[in-house]
Amino acid sequence: MTAPAARTYRALPLGELLQEVSSPEPTPGAGYCAAVTLEMAAGLVAMTARVSRADWGEARGAAAQASTLLERIAPLAERNVEAYREAVGLLGTAESGGKDEPLRDALAQAAGIPLEIAEAAVDVASLAAVVAERGDQALRADAVSAALLAEAAARAAATLVEVNLGTSSSDERVARARDLAGSATAAAQRARHTLD
Repeated sequence: MTAPAARTYRALPLGELLQEVSSPEPTPGAGYCAAVTLEMAAGLVAMTARVSRADWGEARGAAAQASTLLERIAPLAERNVEAYREAVGLLGTAESGGKDEPLRDALAQAAGIPLEIAEAAVDVASLAAVVAERGDQALRADAVSAALLAEAAARAAATLVEVNLGTSSSDERVARARDLAGSATAAAQRARHTLD
């Protein structure tokens, strides 16, 4: 007998997705939410850039960059759920006397995807800052909000990297995640300054 297919969340209506997020099940979880938040942030950047085409010569390029980021981010949410499920499954095996190496590999994979989320978050926050500075002033708050959402996604992802790697601050991936979160914060602050 084959195991049932793992549930995917992407096609769910928003109300159902929110119910899944708040259910007692551990998935879709924080990594999924960080990736979806980042997708929304990139969407806001794309929208703001598209609206800015009349007054900003580089708006088309910024919108294209945001669309490329959306494509890059889109699979991360479901990939994160899959990696988390695998790590949790192996954790149960390890606790019952299974081998540690597959678990270490699964936890590394479970940390790798949040690291990708944090990397993409820096790109979204940085692009949002540019759009906030140069885009349509009427939608500046949307671009700033996108930068803040990207910062939150980066910080959440960095936390997941730390936890999945056992909070070992000596691991270069933990240091990288922290640096990425700091870069996202700097970009978000730059965007916020456009509202001063």
